[in-house]
Amino acid sequence: MISIAKADVSDAFQIWKIQKSAFEGQAKIYNNYKLPPLIQTLESLKDEFEEKVFLKAEIDSKIVGSVRFTVDGNEIDIERLIVDPNFQNQGVGTILMKRVEQIADKKVTFKLFTGIKSSRNIRLYEKLGYTIYTQSETSQGVELLHMQKTSR
Repeated sequence: MISIAKADVSDAFQIWKIQKSAFEGQAKIYNNYKLPPLIQTLESLKDEFEEKVFLKAEIDSKIVGSVRFTVDGNEIDIERLIVDPNFQNQGVGTILMKRVEQIADKKVTFKLFTGIKSSRNIRLYEKLGYTIYTQSETSQGVELLHMQKTSR
């Protein structure tokens, strides 16, 4: 049984470890081991708890995934959906995304981005109703797809 709860800074270390292992797969796809989620420090992640909402997914009281987001008026920016590689393809990411979407009590636009080569991520987001609205490229040369979905 997967349970979702708001995470707090005491969960930061576990989330940071999962983030590193989850993004190892992305690093292989892009042949880039300096992706921001891989080089982020624990202190930097802890600092994010002051400005972002973190949700955690737990199975048997063990954190197996997380997502963070910010709310700015009618826009919700979703960042770093992560799932422990040992628990991927079991619906954890879908449940986390749906929980983020449930927080909206008015019409809002959810926005996120993912790498253009991250086909599994793209399929998940499209399955959840997200559509591509633009592309960009990071300073490291990674092409990103920006996706969005409007509630209601």
